[in-house]
Amino acid sequence: MTAPALLIRDLKFRYGASSSASWVIDLPALELSRGEQMLLTGQSGGGKSTLLYLISGLMEPNEGSISVDGQDMHAISGEKRDLYRGRKIGMIFQTFNLLEGFTAVENVLTALMFSDIPSSEHQKRAETLLQSLDINQPNKPVEQMSVGQQQRVAVARAVACGPVLVLADEPTASLDPDNAVAAMDLIQQTCEIQGAALLCTSHDPALADRFSRREALRTAQPTAS
Repeated sequence: MTAPALLIRDLKFRYGASSSASWVIDLPALELSRGEQMLLTGQSGGGKSTLLYLISGLMEPNEGSISVDGQDMHAISGEKRDLYRGRKIGMIFQTFNLLEGFTAVENVLTALMFSDIPSSEHQKRAETLLQSLDINQPNKPVEQMSVGQQQRVAVARAVACGPVLVLADEPTASLDPDNAVAAMDLIQQTCEIQGAALLCTSHDPALADRFSRREALRTAQPTAS
């Protein structure tokens, strides 16, 4: 039986060591199948970005488990977790987080460093992927590109390793309406082609109609003192 792209059970997280602090995340269960696309909504500051950091293993939960493609992310640590994240999870950030001073293809190549793909194939794979996303100047520095082009490079980097799961954190928040539509078309279509599950967070109601599955991340209630 194929493992789901994402499986969360009894997840709890709060900032600080105090046992009386409110849970920022209190999520009994969440499952995302391979190739499935889901929109996670919630108020600004309600824990959506925190959840993505927990899923990717960049932050540690207080309780519960998070499995990506059958592997508990928090049962591995250090270099093993970094390598697993690089191979299995693609991340698209609100501000793209591209490496300035690097070209488009170099940005994609940095992701491929974590893959199982032979290094001799990295250059061709990166260039082919960028071309499929209409980036025809792969050697152009990313800071000289338009916002739309930068978004395409960010998507290419996110799917370069053939991830089972793509996490998109408020991917349209810094874009104007026209670029926002184009960006979401690109993200969803690319994930579909790649066969990757997509978990997208947003508080933008305009995205709701794009997803057949929508869930709200509700702010956790304060714990009893």
